[in-house]
Amino acid sequence: MNQLTPNFSLDEFRCKCCGQVNTPAATMLARRLQEVRDEYGVMRIVSGFRCPKQNELVGGKMFSQHLVGLAADIACDDDVDRRRLLLLLLQFGFPRLGIGQHIIHADIGTITGPVIWVY
Repeated sequence: MNQLTPNFSLDEFRCKCCGQVNTPAATMLARRLQEVRDEYGVMRIVSGFRCPKQNELVGGKMFSQHLVGLAADIACDDDVDRRRLLLLLLQFGFPRLGIGQHIIHADIGTITGPVIWVY
């Protein structure tokens, strides 16, 4: 079954270069993101799981949670929407958030404690 939640499919979390995905991690992440999406509205996943090659290509960190499928980059170009999405991700307990010019990185990894960073 490709549909993970009412609004997220497994395909949205596949690696952009090879199509790999960590299905259990994607399912867990999608369920958490669905709670946010129910409040926020449409969310477009720009990057989910990344194989090592794709992670290196995009300049990802060595211990990126994308490598295990516990992270997603969500498209967000508008300042008002960025703030709203960030507040909802915090409200729903996402411990690790990265703020970029056009994305918000959200992950549920436990590699470090709760952090927020900027790109």
